[in-house]
Amino acid sequence: MTHRRPLLAVAAALVALALSACSGSAADAGSSAPASASPSASETNPYGAAVVDPLGADEPVLTLDGGSAGKVGLTLAELEALGTTTVTVNEPFVQKVQTFTGVPLSAVLDRGGIASTATVDTIALNDYEYSGLASDFEASDAIIATQRDGQPIPYDQGGPIRLVYPDGTSLSGVLDAWNWSLDRLSVASA
Repeated sequence: MTHRRPLLAVAAALVALALSACSGSAADAGSSAPASASPSASETNPYGAAVVDPLGADEPVLTLDGGSAGKVGLTLAELEALGTTTVTVNEPFVQKVQTFTGVPLSAVLDRGGIASTATVDTIALNDYEYSGLASDFEASDAIIATQRDGQPIPYDQGGPIRLVYPDGTSLSGVLDAWNWSLDRLSVASA
């Protein structure tokens, strides 16, 4: 169902908007807003977006474009069939240790016929883009995470797939590289 992509893009945009709104000032801390008995959206969902239904089993979750394999759409099952690995990282956006299971990005690049010398654009559902050399992603042991703490990653929390980097790798500290709600990988230059 391709009609779901615009809705997903809206949800991803809400995540980005919510995160940009999270940087309150010290003056905000002293406001006289009444206390609420129920937890705020940021307490229950640190990503701050609305809930979106997951894709159907036959809908591509990731598109690869520009490699020698041509344009390739992968369902979640096809993506995970490339082989999964599990890493435990200090997730920098929620600032807590989380365990992610996903597919090594190197296996995904191989599936798309994308050379390690290529510059790759990682593009989210909301069109957020981060570009880097495929070899840099591979050297940082990047994974395309499909699960967090043993559960599928909801759209409203940066899913259903996202880029994750093990602690101590060169891209683990580059927050822009942690692309959430990943939609496609596209070769910018070979």
